[in-house]
Amino acid sequence: MTHAQPPISPVLPVPPTRPEGEVFGTLTLEVVTPDGGVTAPPLADWEVRAWPVARLGDATLEARPRRFNLGPADLAGALLRAGYTPLGPILPVRAFSRSG
Repeated sequence: MTHAQPPISPVLPVPPTRPEGEVFGTLTLEVVTPDGGVTAPPLADWEVRAWPVARLGDATLEARPRRFNLGPADLAGALLRAGYTPLGPILPVRAFSRSG
């Protein structure tokens, strides 16, 4: 007697999850990207992630400085030099967080 085996589902890689409450960046802003896509520029002094959620621009960026003395104005300048246009204020991430 032959028994049918259930089909094997492919195992897809799962992206790492962040612990509850952990935030990647310290600053968040919307931008218009040079190509209209959801891209993050390679900036020497910043770590940047792009998200496809934006109300006015092409992407929302979450950024954190690699040096302690960098702030929102430095990020705006670096983005402009990379061809990205910041929209609105550059806000601390906690301004985007929902309070419980």
